[in-house]
Amino acid sequence: MCGIAGIVAADPRRTPLEPEALTAMTAAIEHRGPDEDGHLLEPGVALGMRRLSVIDPAGSPQPVASEDGEVTAVFNGEIYNFRELRAELEGRGHRFATRGDGETIVHLYEELGPRFVERLRGMFAIALWDRPRRRLVLARDRMGVKPLYVAESEAGIGFASEVKSLLAGGLIQPRLDPAAAELFMAWGYVPGPLTLFEGVRKLDPATYLVYEDGRVTESRCYWNPWDNAPEGVGSSWDEDGERLLELLRTSTRARMVSDVPLGVMLSGGLDSSLIAALMTEASDRPIQTFSVGFVEDAAANELAEARQVAERLGADHHELETSALDHPDLLDDALGHLEEPIADLSCVGMLLLSRLARETVTVALSGQGADEILGGYRKHQIARLADQLGRVPGGRAAAGLAARAGAPESTRARGLQALATEDPVERMLAMSRVVQPRQRLDLFTPEFLTATDVGAPVRHHLDGLAGRSALTQTLYLDLRLALVDNMLLYFDKMSMATSLEVRVPFLDHDVVSFCLALPDSRKVRRGNRKELLKRISRGLVADEIIDKPKRGFFRSALGSWLQAQQGGLLEQTLLDPGTQARGLYRADEVRRLLRSSGAGDIKADQRLFCLFLLERWQRQWVDAPAKKSTPLTVA
Repeated sequence: MCGIAGIVAADPRRTPLEPEALTAMTAAIEHRGPDEDGHLLEPGVALGMRRLSVIDPAGSPQPVASEDGEVTAVFNGEIYNFRELRAELEGRGHRFATRGDGETIVHLYEELGPRFVERLRGMFAIALWDRPRRRLVLARDRMGVKPLYVAESEAGIGFASEVKSLLAGGLIQPRLDPAAAELFMAWGYVPGPLTLFEGVRKLDPATYLVYEDGRVTESRCYWNPWDNAPEGVGSSWDEDGERLLELLRTSTRARMVSDVPLGVMLSGGLDSSLIAALMTEASDRPIQTFSVGFVEDAAANELAEARQVAERLGADHHELETSALDHPDLLDDALGHLEEPIADLSCVGMLLLSRLARETVTVALSGQGADEILGGYRKHQIARLADQLGRVPGGRAAAGLAARAGAPESTRARGLQALATEDPVERMLAMSRVVQPRQRLDLFTPEFLTATDVGAPVRHHLDGLAGRSALTQTLYLDLRLALVDNMLLYFDKMSMATSLEVRVPFLDHDVVSFCLALPDSRKVRRGNRKELLKRISRGLVADEIIDKPKRGFFRSALGSWLQAQQGGLLEQTLLDPGTQARGLYRADEVRRLLRSSGAGDIKADQRLFCLFLLERWQRQWVDAPAKKSTPLTVA
C-alpha cells in the first residue's frame, strides 16, 4: 500500500520537474507510505512514491523495474494473485529480484502491453513508464478501491493518489469547478470523473489510459461485471449459496496474505461479522477486531453487538466509545484528508476507527460493498417492487413497503416518486439526490446554477443496461457512483491518513460478477434485503445479528451531531459576509434550514451540511496561498 505521484512531459527531451518539486509531491502523501520514499527523474518523466511496507517489507522498494530497466512502475495497492502470476512469468523466463507483488506488474506488461491489467486481481492504482516507447500507462482497479487523479495540459500529464500531491508540485492551481460544485450539492459527493478542483479528474474504475507522443492515445474500460459471467447461476438456492460462500472464503483468504499484522473492522452488523467469521476459519490464532461507537448516535451504536460477535469468535477485541465533543477538530481533520467533501458523517467514524486499528495492525479487512452487490438498501426494495408491479398509480404498494421498512415520511415520499416513473434516471435521482429540482431554485442563486445535467452520471453508467431489471440497474449504479466516489473514497482517505491498509473481500471482481448475475429474488425477496447472504451466514454468524434491522453507521443523527460538534459554527460560517459574497445560495433559505436543523428532516440537514462543507472546502483549498505552478497549470 502506497501513494504515487508524477508527471510525464509532452516533450520527451524536457525533464518535467525539479527534484525538489518531485520530493514535495511525495512528501505531501507521506501518510500513505511512511516507510520508504522512491523517485525516478529523467528526461520526459518523473515518478514518485511513498511506501507502506506490507508484502516483503524489507525487499521490495519502488519504483520497480524490469531486468533491463526499460520498464518502470510505481503502484498503490495490493495484487492478490501475484504468486500465481510470478510462477507463470518465471516459466516464461522472467527473472525477479524481489519477493513482492509490485514486480509482477512490469514483467506482465512486457508480455501483454497495456492489457496486462486484465490479469491482475486486487486493488490498485498504477503508473508505468515504458522508456523505449516514451509511453505512460495509468490504470485503476476494477471496483475503484484505490483512487487515481489526473491533470492534463499541452505541456504533459500529471497524476497522483491524492490531489494534494498535484498542488504540492505546483501542477495545478486550486479553483472551484462550478459544474462539479452543483453535482456535489445534488448528490452529496462529486461523481467521477469530475472533482471539485478545476482541471483535475479521477481516472474511472476498471480503466487504463495510455499517454504517448504528447497526448492520450488510448483510454479503455477493461472490465464490466458481466464479462465472463458465471454459468449455472440461479439453478437453486442451495447451489447459489454454496458458490457465494466459497467465493467469499477464497476472497477473504486472499486478502489475509500479509507480512505485517492484520485484523478486521467490526461494525456489529452482518457484513463485517461474516468476514470476521471467515477470517477466524482461515486463521490459526485469534483474529484482531476493532469497533467504534458514538454516544450521540445511540440508534446506530452497535458496540454491544460487535463485542458479542468478537466473543463468539474468540477474537482479540478492541473498541472505543467516544463523544464528538471529545474530538473538536475531527471534522476538519477528515475534510483535509478527503480533499473533496462528502456529506456523510460516517467518514469521521472511519477516521477514528482507523486510528484505533492502526495502534495494533497495519492491515484491516472490512465488510464494505455487500449492500451494493446484494441489495442492502431501501432503494433496492423500491427497485425490486418497481420490477414486480411496474408503474403503480397512487403508489399504495410503495407506501406499504416503506411503512413495513420503518421508513420516515420523507423516505416514503421519495419511494412513491421513484415508483411513479419508468425512467431509470429519474428513479435514481428520486431515491438518491440531496437537492430535488424544486429545492434547487429555492436554495441557489441564478449565478451559481449552471447548465449541468445532474442526471448525466446516471445516464453515462446506464449505457448498455437496457433491458436489465430496475434492481440490477440500481445495484450497478450504486457500484459505479455512490460506492466509488463516496464510500470507497472516504474509506481510502480516512484509513490512509493513519497509514492503515483496508481490504474489501466483498469487492473481489469474481464475487461482484457472481452477485450481479444472481436472480433478483436472491437479493430482495418479499421485502427482505440481502436474502441469500443471510441464508449462507446461518451457523457462521449469530441469528440475532443476521435478523436485526440495518443501522447506518453515524448517519441517523446528522442534525444532532452537527449541533453537538459545531455549535454555532454552521451559522457563523454560512451567514458570514465573506461566504455570502461568493453568491452561491440564498441567505433567507439558509436561515430557514438553520432554524429547522435537527428537527428530523434528514434531507434538509444534508442540504445544510453540503453548503457548510462546500464553504469549508473553499476556505481550505481555494483561499489558501497559491503555489508557483509549472506549465501543466490548466488555463
